[in-house]
Amino acid sequence: MDDQKYNKSVLIVNDSADAHMTLYLFHRRDLICWMSSESRIIKPGGKYLHRSKKSFQFKLVAKFEDKRPTKKLLEVQHWNEDKLFKVTGQSGTETPALIEDKLAHYPGEKQICLRKIHRDKELKHTSRGRNLYEILGLNMDKIRKMPKEEQAKELKKGFRTQILIWHPDRNRGDDEVFKEIFFAYEILKDEEKRARYNNLADYDEDWRWFSLKRYKALFWPECVTKEQKSAYRKRMALFALSAVMAVGGIGLTVFTAGLVAPALVATGAVFGGGLIGGGLQSLQHTLNKNSVVDEFRCKDWLMKAGIGFVGGAVTGGAAAGITAAVTGIGGAAMESAAITAGQYMGIGAATGATGGVATSLSSDAGRKFVDEENITWKQVIGHATCGALVGTAAGLAGGAVTKTIVGAQSSAASATLEGEIGEQIVIRTGARRLGNALARQVPRMLTESGTEAVMGSVSQFAEERLDDSMENRSPREHVTDAAKEVAAKGVRGFARGCGGAVLSHAWNEIKVDRRLKRELKDPSIDVEAKTKGSKPISRSRVRYTLLKEDKEDLHKWREGKCSATYEPPVNEEPHSLVATHSPVADNLSTIFEDAPSDGQEEGEQWPDGKVKYISEGAWISKMIVSFSVDGERKTEEVRGSGKSIDIPSSARNIEVKFRVSRPMWGDIVKYDRFQTCWCKPYEPHVFRFDTPQVRTFTISGNLWWEAVMRVSDEYHEETMEM
Repeated sequence: MDDQKYNKSVLIVNDSADAHMTLYLFHRRDLICWMSSESRIIKPGGKYLHRSKKSFQFKLVAKFEDKRPTKKLLEVQHWNEDKLFKVTGQSGTETPALIEDKLAHYPGEKQICLRKIHRDKELKHTSRGRNLYEILGLNMDKIRKMPKEEQAKELKKGFRTQILIWHPDRNRGDDEVFKEIFFAYEILKDEEKRARYNNLADYDEDWRWFSLKRYKALFWPECVTKEQKSAYRKRMALFALSAVMAVGGIGLTVFTAGLVAPALVATGAVFGGGLIGGGLQSLQHTLNKNSVVDEFRCKDWLMKAGIGFVGGAVTGGAAAGITAAVTGIGGAAMESAAITAGQYMGIGAATGATGGVATSLSSDAGRKFVDEENITWKQVIGHATCGALVGTAAGLAGGAVTKTIVGAQSSAASATLEGEIGEQIVIRTGARRLGNALARQVPRMLTESGTEAVMGSVSQFAEERLDDSMENRSPREHVTDAAKEVAAKGVRGFARGCGGAVLSHAWNEIKVDRRLKRELKDPSIDVEAKTKGSKPISRSRVRYTLLKEDKEDLHKWREGKCSATYEPPVNEEPHSLVATHSPVADNLSTIFEDAPSDGQEEGEQWPDGKVKYISEGAWISKMIVSFSVDGERKTEEVRGSGKSIDIPSSARNIEVKFRVSRPMWGDIVKYDRFQTCWCKPYEPHVFRFDTPQVRTFTISGNLWWEAVMRVSDEYHEETMEM
């Protein structure tokens, strides 16, 4: 298929010694070109091919790790034809040389880049690197279910298969992929390194904290050595301690928030916030990727706890002080209905901004002094500014919702709040009290969490484009991540709101039971008066009495406190276990004793076959493979993008087809992807092979149709098969 017909391309080849090239891309209608839509960093010795079906604008900038100034090698220009830009220069050169030529003059360079682009799409990824099992042509889930001895055999078999395909001395071989295969096998053949990598892969499962595999990596990781088991036990012990600190801080804040003495309220806010901050910061350290996969150090945990305590104490103290200044706390507390919307929103905005700044500074301090990342003052100030904006927006939204709910509840109750009838209506049952608490807390939590997620995504979008050291993701990726973050934080906000209301209600009902039993046993009160008086002792009466004693009808300063936090974007490098490049000895045969020799004749195929499919469509799909083995017809099917089926070497008359559910299952119809038209008469698209082959099928479409849009071989080059 003619690539020029469908894509506009620019190839950057960085042959300089120490210059990092950044390719900035802009929309074709962007007249200012101040903020790029996306960018890519090409390291020395690297290549990057950008392809787009639409026209675009671009510029090329050279950056250096030392103090040499940034050099703009290419001003912003519109794409007008496929081009190659090659950057050359010795170490220490002030301005690298730029060579510009037509890409059509370098068909080999373009083919190599295209092959690697398709390979990158077809292989699964782990921590921004290609999955090591996929590099060896293996299914990770299947291999991990096997006994240790079988795993070693399958790994060696996959290693030999890929080496025979990608050996540089063979036709269409590739030296870079060849080294990558050696590196993958070097990791996976070692049981300790394989266990670490499996934990890393589980940790990086999609949907973040909703993945069961991530929870497995956190709480039941693979451990094969004494050191790994000791680090796991140490991490779990400190995880429990961090959780106790966080829960204790929440309890201290909650139980002192409604006290009359302002000093006790302020003390509870400061120390409670400190415990919450220290607990959450250290808890996050026990659950981060490096602690789970690599070495866990108690010294780092202590530093994170200390940094978090300071940040949390500042946030808690500021929240108490701001609320005291706006509405008054303790003895100066006013009825909730009397607090104006401006006061609610002011409290939320101020405390949210403080919390956002404190969280951002704590995060940067931990990354700088504990994780030893290179954080500049420019990044610190940018992160703090974005944190303040995120917290302010979330606080304003949360305060407005809180005031609306409180005002509505007060208005509804005011018409009937007279004497015993009003009291019974307001607090007749525990269910009514629980509903009231849920109505106050859940909407506020959901509003704050949603606003925080949206504003956080917007802030990260801006930060990426203002930070020259970070690659800029496309707006589509930001929108996708924002949608996931809104869903995730919405669930967490709902859980926090419900959890807080339910715990508060449960504790209140326990107090109701205790008070009721104590009053019924009081000998100074006549038994008949207890049950038949004008105001008999009952759960409703006791519940209302406790409401007044606990001042639940008064404004609590924590009602207006925004809980928003902000995590600055991290320019995450590929993990050491999944780096795409590894230094390989000059004599590759000395690395592994079992390195295979290239003994097959040219054109001889590896006997085993494998078919895999990738789904880019909107509906659920599956692949069905039929083949004959020793006269017996067998059929296998898999569901889900990236799934594959191994075909034995003795298989013959192989058929591959696909089905999609809309919602009923139906065959994918034959489509001519070269002529971009449907084949008539309409019939299922079936691919037939006489002997086992290695093929990857890509199906894509929309809500109305799906078709097979690409078929690639073991080299990830598209075939002409229909």
